Amino acid sequence: MSEEKSATTTSIARVSVKVPPFWRENPDIWFSQMESQFVLAGFTAEITKFHHVFSALQPEELGIVGDIILSLPAVKPYTALRTRLCSQYAESEEQRLRGLISGKQLGDRKPSRLLLEIRSMADSRISEELLKSLFIQRLPTHVQQILVISNYQLNKLAEISDGIWQLQALPL
Repeated sequence: MSEEKSATTTSIARVSVKVPPFWRENPDIWFSQMESQFVLAGFTAEITKFHHVFSALQPEELGIVGDIILSLPAVKPYTALRTRLCSQYAESEEQRLRGLISGKQLGDRKPSRLLLEIRSMADSRISEELLKSLFIQRLPTHVQQILVISNYQLNKLAEISDGIWQLQALPL
């Protein structure tokens, strides 16, 4: 009888989620990564998601969400945690634009890589023309002089810039 009972009892194994350290510089991307982990693990309950995120937080983040942790919301605790962390760490549109204007330089990257980084920082409301201007400003002067007279789309400009960049890297 006990064999029959154990045979019909459903066994539930624990599913683990790989929780990366919280990414203060880009909490939206970090939460998107966590959402992907939750989908793969089949987690849908807010409280389960809450506890997984909670386990990844460091003391600084815990201080920001301490009130949520100490008096756990009965409804949507994960959403409350996510909203607070994103509002505290996500850059405002103005900060993001300032970063685009002052922060990114070409360095030893291909121009198309620089464009990808600028686009990832840019808000969807920033026009393609502004992105084009910001991108061209970050390129070496001789490349700017070639690109500024063209009417190509931004992706094509990045492709042309990559070609110029590769040519200048070739030994003579």
